[in-house]
Amino acid sequence: MSAAAPAPAALVAEALRVNARYVEEVVIGWGLCPWAARAWNDGQVTQRVFTDAEPDAAPVAAFIDELGAKPDAAIGLAIFPRVACTVGAWERFAERVRRARREFLAAAFHPEYAPPADGPLDAVRLVPFIRRTPDPTLQLVRASLLANLRGPVSDDVGRANHATVAARGPAALDALLTAIRRDRDDAYSRL
Repeated sequence: MSAAAPAPAALVAEALRVNARYVEEVVIGWGLCPWAARAWNDGQVTQRVFTDAEPDAAPVAAFIDELGAKPDAAIGLAIFPRVACTVGAWERFAERVRRARREFLAAAFHPEYAPPADGPLDAVRLVPFIRRTPDPTLQLVRASLLANLRGPVSDDVGRANHATVAARGPAALDALLTAIRRDRDDAYSRL
């Protein structure tokens, strides 16, 4: 794994901006998480940009330690604008982070997630589609917050997300995700 290079301020600013677009326009705008708007607006979400070309679990673990020290930090978003890897490689990295720090759960978000090519778009198959962020990202959620959300609550959120996407149209969501990614690519090409 490579050592952290100095973070170019312009890259960090653009990565934060396009990630905020995803959170505000997709997650909050489409109502895909019933807790996102409140956490975002109350400052309980901390974004951190990691500028290495190869993901390294150690700096993410340090970020999780920082989040753990803040009682009001519910969610961390670890954003990797320079990482170019497959979805499978990204999911394996997320698993390494999960094993390094169990007090926060790590969910993988990746630009190459897409709707299933065949079969119906049900609540389970929708999850990767809505996790299509402009950059490879780990969503780090304080485990104690999710302890009571397993089972019926999680299933209810999945069903509500499916109903929302079905009503508004998967094509509309795909177009928005594609537009945010295009914005990201255009912005990064100017750096």
